[in-house]
Amino acid sequence: MKKLIVLIALVTVTNLTTRCFAQDLGGAIHAGYLSEIETLGFGGSLLYDINDTWGLAAGGTFAFKSEDNIDVRWIAADLDVHYTFFDNLYALAGGQYLSARVKEDETFNGFVLNEGSAVTSSDFGVNVGAGYRYNLMDNVSVYSEVKYVALESGYIDARLGLHFAF
Repeated sequence: MKKLIVLIALVTVTNLTTRCFAQDLGGAIHAGYLSEIETLGFGGSLLYDINDTWGLAAGGTFAFKSEDNIDVRWIAADLDVHYTFFDNLYALAGGQYLSARVKEDETFNGFVLNEGSAVTSSDFGVNVGAGYRYNLMDNVSVYSEVKYVALESGYIDARLGLHFAF
């Protein structure tokens, strides 16, 4: 069984890499709102359009929030499959790895009296959502995505970004 899985993975990777130079490869930057921590996140992605219908996106988002002596930092890594079903409107599904760090400091009049210990956690989740890409020029487009990330406590990631085709 292991040999079959390795063979399928090898054939898939070989197929994708041999066709990579004939297809569309691009990069994107984005900013978005993360509902769980109620703040903005920033990040980037690499996108590979396999054909006019299917595509792959791998990216990351960094978010931080400091409020009432509590410092929250998120790093999320996504791997999604895009399925374009109408014009430039697409559905997406995939997975996410999320690493979160929360730290609480004791302060007095702006001075840190006691640095609290940081609590770090990580989790894997599933992404489901939709997006739209609007072409501004041949190799530049604006896109928006909204996705739900199902983790232990799920959240919504709504983002707006710029995509650059290579």
